[in-house]
Amino acid sequence: RVFMLIVYVLTFTSIMEIGTSQIKQFHASCPVWIQWISQCLYYTGSNSMGLLYALYCSAILGLFKKNSNKKITVLKILTWVPYSVAILVIWFTPLLSSVYPLAFSIIPGEGYVRNNNFWFYLLYVISAYYIILGFTLLNLYKDTIERSRRYMLSLYVVVVAGAVSMQMVYFGLMVQCFFISLATLIFYFCIQKPEVVIDSITGSFNQTAFIQISDSHLKKDNEYTCVFILLDDTVFIGNTLGFSQLNSFLEEVAHYLVANFSYYNVFSINQECFCVTVKNPTEEKVSAIIGKLQERFRKTWEHEAVELKLYSRICVVNCPEDAKSCDEIIDIISMITTDDRYKKPVIYARDIDLEDKRRTVYIEHTLRNGLSENRFEVYYQPIYSVEEKTLIGAEALIRLKDDKGRFISPEDFIPIAEKSGTILRIGEFVYESVCRTLSQIDIEKYGIKKLDINLSVAQCMQEILAEQILSIQSVYQIPTSIINLEITETAAAHTPEILLKNMQQLSDAGFELSLDDYGSGYSNMNYMLNLPFKMIKIDKYIVWAAYADERAELALAATIKMIKSLGMTVLAEGVEEKDQADWLIELGCDYLQGYYYSRPVPKSEFLNIMLDNK
Repeated sequence: RVFMLIVYVLTFTSIMEIGTSQIKQFHASCPVWIQWISQCLYYTGSNSMGLLYALYCSAILGLFKKNSNKKITVLKILTWVPYSVAILVIWFTPLLSSVYPLAFSIIPGEGYVRNNNFWFYLLYVISAYYIILGFTLLNLYKDTIERSRRYMLSLYVVVVAGAVSMQMVYFGLMVQCFFISLATLIFYFCIQKPEVVIDSITGSFNQTAFIQISDSHLKKDNEYTCVFILLDDTVFIGNTLGFSQLNSFLEEVAHYLVANFSYYNVFSINQECFCVTVKNPTEEKVSAIIGKLQERFRKTWEHEAVELKLYSRICVVNCPEDAKSCDEIIDIISMITTDDRYKKPVIYARDIDLEDKRRTVYIEHTLRNGLSENRFEVYYQPIYSVEEKTLIGAEALIRLKDDKGRFISPEDFIPIAEKSGTILRIGEFVYESVCRTLSQIDIEKYGIKKLDINLSVAQCMQEILAEQILSIQSVYQIPTSIINLEITETAAAHTPEILLKNMQQLSDAGFELSLDDYGSGYSNMNYMLNLPFKMIKIDKYIVWAAYADERAELALAATIKMIKSLGMTVLAEGVEEKDQADWLIELGCDYLQGYYYSRPVPKSEFLNIMLDNK
């Protein structure tokens, strides 16, 4: 806003500079009162530039947001008192011209004449004062802004000071506005950088501007409300109509919001989200805005004869009641965007479970640093062979500890790791850890005949999965027959073609492949028939349901019989007591796994269990 004021005042001053030079040339035919007013206006604009420079430096440095009320009061006095003196001198000059000449005079026959006295030079001293004030602030708070911006602001001082000095010494050489305009143009491209705060697509303020302005309000404890407009299916629209067409519709939305809620209160947070800020909010005012937005979005949007219905949701965040920082505001929007629980026409931030979101963020942070800080550990849950009547191996399971040494449940961190892509590194870590363990022990001594390793959905989507697994296996020289790779139904459903190719390579290399958690996902028979699985793992929830319900038991018995008729073995998860084990053995299961045999344990404890079991 200060920069725009600089542009407006500079434009006005430049026009007045041209006007006063023309009036001086034709002063004989120009009324004296016009000459007085034009000169006063020119001096007002010219002397305002120093003030605006100091204000701009203060705004760039954020001094009015950072300092205490006492320091802000002092800064306001230092800023406004000298300017007030200059304005009084300028406008009292014509009023006192017949009694006491101040800065300049209008003499009949000569026109405008400088009064080379104290009052005239006082105006230049005040302009110099503001330049020195701005320069001083820049050096006092130099760590607040980038060095390049500080240098450009300092260069502005040199250019302006040189132009003012030249015009003061060489009367009639009108160069002041030219050089200030040149310096301001450099400002625009090198310092102001509108692209930093203006969204290139919609022309409204962007997320950076929203954060800056919100921070300012929050630090002052100002009450304001953010009304977010969340647009659904923008990616689908972009893929269907083209992203150029989508951008045109987003621009239309921005124009509507600016026209109805003022330019300074509209923000384009991202391609799916706009925001309207409401100062001094009341319930009636916010309700009226929501109603107006809903009414508009019920109608279609039109651009170049193309009509489109944009489906929107509204989120209301009252600050600082609902959010005390910009991070919390962004967290709220992120949660509403990604969580299906909040797919409602209007949602209020007070109804959102922010603790859940904060825990998600905390887990994401722990995941990012997990491998580098050795927070991950592979645990092993033993597997019992019905035929051999003994433990013959285990399933490798990943465990994660936070910075306080507390375990984070896999049910919490695995879905987050899958979304962030961290699961790829975790999967590789688990597989390599298992291979390293097997390479360091005598496998026969411990009676280990199989180790199961889970493959995530993200891993199964990688075309180079088989190559990566074979590469690690070749480093440790582990017999492939001892490794059983578990693939979930979800992975089979997402990437059937890529998965089939990888599975075929791995099966040909001698790896055993099993379908994990059968019954918990899509339960499609095609996966068992068309993919080279050798074992099917029955999900523990299916086992528990069948143990408690006769009809579910009949279904499980039929499933086990079908799987075995296809030449595959069956492993039942979730075995917690002897009666369950006996019942599953009677149903025909080949392998059993659960707390009845052992909980997941660290590597050393697992190896001891296997030794004791022999």
